[in-house]
Amino acid sequence: MDKKIIVVFQQSRVPFFSVRESHILRLRAALPAAEVIWCHSRDEFLAALPNAEVALTWRFQQEWFDLAPELRKIATPAAGRDFFAVTSVPERIEIKNGTFHGPLMAESVLGLLLAFNRGILTAYRHQLQGDLWPDHALLGARLISGTHAVIIGFGKIGQHVGRMLKHFNIRVTGIRRTAVSAADLPMWFESGDSVQPPACLHRVLADADHVIMLLPSDTGTDHFLGEREFECMPAHAVVYNFGRGNSIDETSLAKALRAGSIRGACLDVFQQEPLTAESPLADGNLPGLVRMPHASAFTEMYIERFIDECIEWLR
Repeated sequence: MDKKIIVVFQQSRVPFFSVRESHILRLRAALPAAEVIWCHSRDEFLAALPNAEVALTWRFQQEWFDLAPELRKIATPAAGRDFFAVTSVPERIEIKNGTFHGPLMAESVLGLLLAFNRGILTAYRHQLQGDLWPDHALLGARLISGTHAVIIGFGKIGQHVGRMLKHFNIRVTGIRRTAVSAADLPMWFESGDSVQPPACLHRVLADADHVIMLLPSDTGTDHFLGEREFECMPAHAVVYNFGRGNSIDETSLAKALRAGSIRGACLDVFQQEPLTAESPLADGNLPGLVRMPHASAFTEMYIERFIDECIEWLR
């Protein structure tokens, strides 16, 4: 019997996101009935597609389906369903997105939440400015215990984030379009935690200390937070976006930061990436703004976690 062919094209300019020889050896050992072909370039990948039944890849384009009559499964590490440049998928093909991002991203959310509220980021900024003892700059430090986090986009990643925040005695409100029955609420929910529909957003934001955005871009989420939503938040609220950049009106956010109507914003994603000088959020002097370059899942274990999921799926 001919072996099933798995082609792997998992190269990225970010080393964390590139497959290594150890990953290929793991696949071959775990799936001995398959032939695993490691492609190092787009040309190699396209040449291997005609005989491939499975493709593990960062990239796929609509016209490539015509090159792959045997293809049945595609796996990508990306959590977002908007990553591939495809408009329709043949019925014979199943696409699997990575579902391992929650624990990785939850650490980034928690790290920024702690660093911002406990004054660590402020102290470091003053250190860079030559201030040897910036105690005067840390008068806004706040405890996170007993505060309230609103997680907008309460799916798998959002629930990982919420569970981690509960270790710090933070009340959690999830915003989710699909209803959740009492039986399906997270096991870690406590009294005061809840899941609310988007219709309750403005009411919930009025009591928010932390507004954590984890929305995808492919479900009508453009400018989910805009001028009206920022007006609803308390002046001490901080916005964190780790979903997709389209979900925040960047002009309104910059305006809110300048006016001091919210305390800050920690952003890992932006409307246009990489960030350009034309963005309203490119101003390095915006008060309370912390930027990251879409790096909340960066870790040397990234592809390792992806390979774990692929092995389980393909077995």
